[in-house]
Formats: sequence, structure tokens, C-alpha cells
Amino acid sequence: MVASTLVFLTPTAGLVGLAFILPLAAFVARQVRSTRVRSRVGLTAPPLRSRVLRPFGIVLLAALVAATAAQPVVRDVGGSDVRTDAEIYLTFDVSRSMEAASTPDGDQRLERALHLARKVHGVLRDVPTGVSTITTRMMPLLFPIMDERGVSAVLDHSVAILEPPPTPLSAPRASQLGAISFAAHRTYFSRTARRRALVVFSDLDTDFFGLSGTLAGMRRARIEPFLVRVARPGEQIFDAEGRPAPYRSVSTLAVISLRQAGWHAYEEREIERAISEIGSYLGEGPTRPSGVIEAQRALASLLALAALAVTFALIAPSLLAGLAPNVTRRPARTPSG
Repeated sequence: MVASTLVFLTPTAGLVGLAFILPLAAFVARQVRSTRVRSRVGLTAPPLRSRVLRPFGIVLLAALVAATAAQPVVRDVGGSDVRTDAEIYLTFDVSRSMEAASTPDGDQRLERALHLARKVHGVLRDVPTGVSTITTRMMPLLFPIMDERGVSAVLDHSVAILEPPPTPLSAPRASQLGAISFAAHRTYFSRTARRRALVVFSDLDTDFFGLSGTLAGMRRARIEPFLVRVARPGEQIFDAEGRPAPYRSVSTLAVISLRQAGWHAYEEREIERAISEIGSYLGEGPTRPSGVIEAQRALASLLALAALAVTFALIAPSLLAGLAPNVTRRPARTPSG
């Protein structure tokens, strides 16, 4: 359900309409003087229409200018339901090994990870979704929101290899999946979210970390991690000219070892199973209308055109009178006697 509302972006700017009080007051004073003069010399007052039309035009112009300055827009606000007790993060390993592909023109691991993430988001779109990256540190790019366009924009334009780069390393690899534990110690999730899912897309080419301790720490913070391994046998990293780079990507963790340690872990071909288990973990809960702005239509340009039309209508009589040719009357001839 979509509800439309009228909103003024700069309401205080509408006070500019008060500037029309001066010309309106001058016109009223002129009319008062004209009435007095006509009463003294006994002239008939002009039709009411001609006396009211110009002040009405000034008032209308003032209202149009004020409304234009206030920048009115019509907003279409979506009313879809959103979970209030659950949030999810789509987290991407952006270390260099995620550039690996089967061929120079093949889909890189990160590209496939983004495709899988869009599938997850498409099924769980009623859950506020955030986006983050991980190398040797975890970095949020978007805190959980309900605006699908915002999530899609971040996935399309903000997730890239080594962006942001890892911290200066003493370790041999640029990826440390143990850094996802940062989510348990920082305000990645809101306090009201009782169900917190952290979905990580990685090739698992990482320095080893304490599987049991990391998992226990995250669960104490009510965060449930789901790891999706995005990697295929024989993949390599290629340079700009399509030649294999001097780097061989090898996973140091296996999906089976993660499962044995109690983790939710999947191969990329098991994404449907992952989505099902993420959905089961999140379950059902209270919702509220999302209030997401679906569209916004500006009205200022239409009001400005209307103001120009009223201005022309007000000044047109004076302009036409000034353009009218002067008629010179010849004095009447006196008949000769």
C-alpha cells in the first residue's frame, strides 16, 4: 500500500510571500484615495470586478511565490511491513583472493558473492538489511535499513576489492575472518534487534582463528553467523592483460570443519539451503509499516509557471495601454459666416 503526502522541503522560505504586503497595501491606499475623489466630484465608482481583480491577483501571486519558495513535493510512501525485532548484514570478503576466476573473462568470486547476496536480500526483504566488508577488519558500509534501493545501490557501487584496504599486516594474508567478531563488540546492530544474522561471503582463504571461541562470543551478543564459501577449484587471479598473477589462492578453512565446530557454513551452490536456514533462524516477529519513500514528485516548477502567468496577467493591461497609439484630435472647424 502506497500513501501520498504533500511535504514542503523548505517551509520557512515561504515567508518571502510577505514581501507582497507592501504593493497590496499601496494598491488599497490608492483605491481609498480614488474613492474619496470620486465622491467629491460625483463620479460613479467602476464595476466591482475591476476593483477586486487586481488585489486578488496580487494575493494569488504572493501565495504562488511563497509556495514555490517552500519547495512542495508529493511523496509516495510505501506501507510494506518491516520486522522490528530482526536485522541482517550482508558481509563481503574483499581481500585480493576474491578476484580469482576460472578464466580471465569469467565471473570473479566477488561478483558471484554479490549475486548470491542479492538472492538472500530478495527473499528476506522484510528484514532491515545492512552491508559490510571484511579484510583484516570489518567495516560497515550501510547500517540496516528497509529501503531496497539503498541496499541495491551499495551492492552495485560500493563493494570492491580492497575497498577499504586492510590494515598494515604482519600476517601473510589480507583476510582474517576472525574479524567478524567486531560485530559483537560494536554497535553494528540496533538494541531492539533480538534476531541478528551475519551472512558472510568469502573464499575462506584466511588466517586461521579460534572457531569455537569466535562463535561463542558472537552468540553471546545474539549474533548468528552464516558463512558462504565462494570458490571453485582451479581458479586463479589474472592481471589486466589476462595473464595469471603470481598468487595462488588456497582455502585454509573447509566448510566441513566449520560445520563440525557448530557454524552454519555452505558452498556457493548451496545458497538455497543457506537462505532457508537464515529464514528459519530469523523466524517471524512483530512488524510495522516501513515508511520508505517510493517516489517524490516536485511541484515547484509548476507553481513557478503559474506565478509567471499571474504576473503577466497583472502587468498586461499596463503594457497594452503603453503600446496603444496616441490619437490626436483635430480642433473642430468654426463655420464661416
